[in-house]
Amino acid sequence: MKQFELPYFGKIDVDNLTAEQEYMEIEFQGRKVILMWFTEEVSKTYFENAKTILEDLATFDKNNRFFLQKEFKNPQDKTVLEYLEFHLEELAEEFAEIIGDSSTKDEKLQKLLHALYLKTISFHGNSIVPDYVLNQEVSDEVLGIYTDENSQRRVAWES
Repeated sequence: MKQFELPYFGKIDVDNLTAEQEYMEIEFQGRKVILMWFTEEVSKTYFENAKTILEDLATFDKNNRFFLQKEFKNPQDKTVLEYLEFHLEELAEEFAEIIGDSSTKDEKLQKLLHALYLKTISFHGNSIVPDYVLNQEVSDEVLGIYTDENSQRRVAWES
């Protein structure tokens, strides 16, 4: 599948991507979201996953937020918890508006978790990766959700 069509990207010829297709900004929920295309090989499943995501970003975002909530409580992988604890401990003053008058650490972490928002979606050869951030002007740390062709997900903390 060398050529295909996707929302926002339009018709893609993987051998002749335009600069606009490799990196573009769109509006989503009142914020700019960056779409980046890095893959040259696209299977039918990958194409269908990308199309589903781009046709309904609201559902994609909702599902990712549910996944982050679930991972926050994951005793085997504490990536989300540690990401939020880092921001709470190192940047509490910068996030005081989000945290508000929360009295417990758990309340503060929950408020930070709910404040995460979608910043980028990167389309790589073997995964589609949405990045979630708290505030990129304060912290360049992101939570990336790597989603493979089989919709298996894993979260990683990156900067």
